[in-house]
Amino acid sequence: MPREEKQSGEEWYRYALALEASEEGFWDWDLVAGTLWGSARFRSMTGVGEACATVDAWMDRVHPDDRARLELALRALRWGRTERIADVHRMRDQEESWRWVEVRGVAAREATGHVTHVAGSLKDETERRMADPLTGLPNRTFFVDHVERRIVRGFQHADWDFAVLALALDRFDMVNETLGSQGGERLLIEAAARLQALLPVRSVASRLACAEFMVCLEGAHSEQDAAQFAHEAIESLREPFVWNGHATAPQLAVGVVQANIGCSHPEEMMADAESALSCARRQEPAVACYAEGMRERALEQLEMRAELERAIREGELVMFYQPEVDLRRNQIIGFEALVRWKHARRGLLPPMEFIPMAEETGLIVPLGEWGIAEACRQLMEWRRSGSEELERARMSVNLSAKQLEQPDLVERVKRVLEETGLNAASLRLEVTESSLISDAAAAQKAMWALEQLGVGLHMDDFGTGYSSLDYLQRFPFDTLKIDRSFVQGIAYDHDSHLIVESILKLARSFGMDVVAEGIEDAEQLEELKTMGCPCGQGYYFAQPMDPGAIDALVRTGAWKPRVSVAQA
Repeated sequence: MPREEKQSGEEWYRYALALEASEEGFWDWDLVAGTLWGSARFRSMTGVGEACATVDAWMDRVHPDDRARLELALRALRWGRTERIADVHRMRDQEESWRWVEVRGVAAREATGHVTHVAGSLKDETERRMADPLTGLPNRTFFVDHVERRIVRGFQHADWDFAVLALALDRFDMVNETLGSQGGERLLIEAAARLQALLPVRSVASRLACAEFMVCLEGAHSEQDAAQFAHEAIESLREPFVWNGHATAPQLAVGVVQANIGCSHPEEMMADAESALSCARRQEPAVACYAEGMRERALEQLEMRAELERAIREGELVMFYQPEVDLRRNQIIGFEALVRWKHARRGLLPPMEFIPMAEETGLIVPLGEWGIAEACRQLMEWRRSGSEELERARMSVNLSAKQLEQPDLVERVKRVLEETGLNAASLRLEVTESSLISDAAAAQKAMWALEQLGVGLHMDDFGTGYSSLDYLQRFPFDTLKIDRSFVQGIAYDHDSHLIVESILKLARSFGMDVVAEGIEDAEQLEELKTMGCPCGQGYYFAQPMDPGAIDALVRTGAWKPRVSVAQA
């Protein structure tokens, strides 16, 4: 055998061996014969069964949304308008599943310059494009495809024993601020691993967004089965995560939608799961199953959030003020600032119409910061008016759980006091017991720093929680506010009377002041005064009013109750 032939045979053997070993598929389009040759790997990737097929057979496997773009690129090669192409698109494989592939091609010309062949490679990019680079979980594209195929199987085999769950780590931004971005990433990796460990066979977990996951859960015969898995996931992820000596227990909320014959599109199931997730975030335990109308309510919430963002930005929020009264001297000693929303279509909205949603979305942070600044500015404006009663007044503003978690809260309050000129002792921040539960350590640190600054701290709605006495020892409160539910029954309900009496004794032993909320009639007022309650507020004195109405109220003294016969 001539040396040249032997060398050529060896080169062809090495080439054939390389083709077989390669993970890429190779193709050659003979423009003269109109045939398409594909390597074994190319044929397995495209599902084109013949070694010599046609380009149309290949193009029929390309996703409809991608086909026109790929055909345009191939035509550009064929007619010599470009020398090389590279395109990433979706293609249906032999198992009829969509996969991401990258095609590369070059034009081969004869001596006359005409293109006679177009050849290139095909590479499977599915794993890289359909996996989350941080956690390794499938991404949204993969998940949508998986759920779509699972729905098809449901129709084909009447098998609807699966559910889609939306899971979210709440307050993850606070975790990032506490642990740093690297610690936050490690937490997400650990959360993904714990979630994966819980999955039944053939179930799929996916990371969709920063701290949001979705699960296609197999073996869920009912909503109860899916909800049980959700509770197990919550328990697993609540186990403390430690990073550089800092421990944090992630809070998880889960929305559940059970598959049924009415399911037709993966995106709809996922949207329903996310709607249920929105409801889950507002309850405890934080698991909710989808019910009719949830999606509509979720859309309303989304619209409301956008409107509230605009309201904060464009000054649609206003402050109303309710007097706090010294019951012994019959004098106004301060005001509680209460936010209202002047909605363009719905009129003046009370806090319950938008504060829960603001807390859920995090908008409570800028809203609350604006509220503190506005209340302090208003008090300084009243003081400059020359009213002796307003000169001595203090201002109370509610503080939310999310504000307490902000690491720069104290600096923000300090900046407001400096900008408005109000002394710290004239500002009171009110905190409910429930606000302290979510992150007691962060709240404790913030509140002691506020106390050092000179700001007063009120425990709001005292007596309605479960850890009141413990909180009195751990946090620097100087005032207790008795919840209105106890005040309303004080004149005729023995239990309410005993509770208020106990709170007053407790406050005296701790050297704390007391404000009774919700005083609505003379009988309640007299009972509180008899028991020695020093301060109160309620509709009996005045309802929350805008600043102009407060000016008139103070000038005329219209808030003052008539003196009883017993006092005369």
